[in-house]
Amino acid sequence: MVAVTELEQEALLAAISEKDANIALLELSSSKKKTQEEVAALKREKDRLVQQLKQQTQNRMKLMADNYEDDYFKSSHSNQTNHKPSPDQIIQPLLELDQNRSKLKLYIGHLTALCHDRDPLILHGLTPPASYNLDDDQATWENELQKMTQEQLQSELEKGERDNAELQEFANAILQQIADHCPDILEQVVNALEESS
Repeated sequence: MVAVTELEQEALLAAISEKDANIALLELSSSKKKTQEEVAALKREKDRLVQQLKQQTQNRMKLMADNYEDDYFKSSHSNQTNHKPSPDQIIQPLLELDQNRSKLKLYIGHLTALCHDRDPLILHGLTPPASYNLDDDQATWENELQKMTQEQLQSELEKGERDNAELQEFANAILQQIADHCPDILEQVVNALEESS
């Protein structure tokens, strides 16, 4: 499924590039009314393609998140019988959540860097969630997990799930801003997604 999505995104990027090239050629040619109409039509087609690319990118991010959740729930449910999970059975999903949170933070960092390089105003009005700015000492946190009660671990797990949902929502908001203001940056976003998967 991911390979098909990559191919669709590459096709959309190629089509967008082609529309850009045609628009540039027509804008350089004569200023006839027919040419202006062709430019407007090409721009509408390009906007439609950019929306499709944005949707593909969001679908791919959702698919990656869903795959993570599926893996998480499979491992959670396969470890459970009719009794409560042991603390060790909660720690592994917590570590996986933390790893996913780290990946989301890296991805958001990459997106914000792309925006700041192009135009810092793209991100105007967007505030990262508090979990984005938290930098826990990984070794200390993992040590603390070993000392927590089952209830504390469960609470930590719920917090991790909330943090990841907030980070995912923030990444989607950045993608929306990029699609609205600088759709050509989406090509770099797609490349970053390909490298991370």
